[in-house]
Amino acid sequence: MRKDLNDARDLHGQAESAAAVWKGHVMDRRKKALTDYRKLRAFFEEEEEHFLQEAGKEESTPEDELADPAERFRSLLQAVLELEKKHRSLGLSMLLQ
Repeated sequence: MRKDLNDARDLHGQAESAAAVWKGHVMDRRKKALTDYRKLRAFFEEEEEHFLQEAGKEESTPEDELADPAERFRSLLQAVLELEKKHRSLGLSMLLQ
């Protein structure tokens, strides 16, 4: 009976050690995920700022005042689509790293 008790204590100690190791792995992955999230967020904020600057340039050019509103809309829509495509590819590549 004493042997069984010692075996149970040993198994309990091993289980606690394994749990501590897994907890470390989980914390490492959590930190990495948080770091990646922050990088992506910063990237998208920079891209948004860049897009807003480009859109501001588009709106402030004198020829825009003379251009057809539908053409201006198509131009801005094309710029948005290009940025979305770029975001998807860069975001995916960052996640895959």
